[in-house]
Amino acid sequence: MSTAPVHPHRSLVPRRLIIGALVLLIAAVLTGFAFAGWTANGAALYHALSANGLAWCL
Repeated sequence: MSTAPVHPHRSLVPRRLIIGALVLLIAAVLTGFAFAGWTANGAALYHALSANGLAWCL
């Protein structure tokens, strides 16, 4: 009785896909938090930076 050969690279594809999806999800969550923080405190940050002359960096 023979069995089909097992390809070692075949099992890595789903693992890479899952890791890539998790990295993308984490990046999206962090971007969402950064955007939420900017919309909540954007005016205060802009005024603080303009007081120091750093508003041109935005």
